[in-house]
Amino acid sequence: MGPESAGSAQRSHVDRLYHLPMITPQGGRRSAMVPDVEVDFGAGPTTVPSTMRYVDLTGNGRIRVPAQGAVDWSQLNKLPECITVEWSGADRGVVEAVAARQIRFLYWHDASGTVDLTGTGVTDVRLDGIGLRSVRLPESARVLLLREPPESLEVDAPESGHRMDLRLFSRGPDIRIPGGLSRVSELWLKVAGTVSASVLTGLTDLEELRVSFDDPPGVFADAQDLQAHRGLRTLQLDDAYDWDPGNLPELPSLRGLEINGTRRATATVVKARFKATDVRISIHGAKSEAWLAAHMSNPFRDWVEDSKPFGAAACEAYTRARSAIEALAPTASDRMAVAEHALRGLIAALNAIDAEYQLIDTLRREQAGEVFFELAAQAEVPVDQARRWFADRDF
Repeated sequence: MGPESAGSAQRSHVDRLYHLPMITPQGGRRSAMVPDVEVDFGAGPTTVPSTMRYVDLTGNGRIRVPAQGAVDWSQLNKLPECITVEWSGADRGVVEAVAARQIRFLYWHDASGTVDLTGTGVTDVRLDGIGLRSVRLPESARVLLLREPPESLEVDAPESGHRMDLRLFSRGPDIRIPGGLSRVSELWLKVAGTVSASVLTGLTDLEELRVSFDDPPGVFADAQDLQAHRGLRTLQLDDAYDWDPGNLPELPSLRGLEINGTRRATATVVKARFKATDVRISIHGAKSEAWLAAHMSNPFRDWVEDSKPFGAAACEAYTRARSAIEALAPTASDRMAVAEHALRGLIAALNAIDAEYQLIDTLRREQAGEVFFELAAQAEVPVDQARRWFADRDF
């Protein structure tokens, strides 16, 4: 990680909230006293540290599982410290395996039908899948993250989700709170460019709300509808560049308002409104109209908070890559070669930027990856090929 700064300190806080806990294999040098073990879930043996706490069984990690057929879940017994399992596709015994062990974190991609976790002790669950129809949660569940949840999804949670932290990440035009979660106390909506506060209708116990925008302009519409949530204590808005603070109603329980990424004019209005009140205001990344005019649609626009030249260089690198890919002719014979040049050029530029400023930390690295693979998809580069190009990074 690069040098500490006010910006990086803020991001550490944001990063903690942004992701479900990701329990990974112990980093750094491994002691010679820590033995390796050989595991074979059915697709061939792999040697891993016996202290491994996070097991990726999606096919993207070191450990492989058979594409079809039985999975030898007894191999988890060789990893007694494992508390996180990442899985993909049909059940194939994963729920039973999680229930039989002290697995606390379950990340499940491409889930479908009914996912019944009531017999497990999981505390944190992350699910996605267009075929997902219903979810049943145990008493132990505290965090539920749903990516692109189907509109008809229903969740059976103890006490209708009372005291739970619900996180809905969706880039679709509409987002809906799944049925059965009317009493969640914490909610994080991560959306595309706009969302209405009306989606919160029906929530009765909401105390903490965070709304993050992936795309410009970041419109938090119908903010006046928050008046129904009189128990709301904290509100956080990320990259909400086009919202009117004048529409924010009086919230008697509000004690914290955090804004990350906004217009300077908006920041001024917010500070004036809550001056001499009990509401603690925290504003980061207030930008001028000139900066936004040039960089509003750039995903690296907030990197300027760490360092202006660092952020500007990253924005320029992205603009070059995006311009090259957008100029690709659909039937051009050299389409893949041009895409490779643009994408490798982006990685080379970020390598150079990090070498100079040493400010691309874990959060920025993940963001760079998301940007890279979005551009690769736009250029119709096969995922495996894009992964190989991205692996050339030094940051």
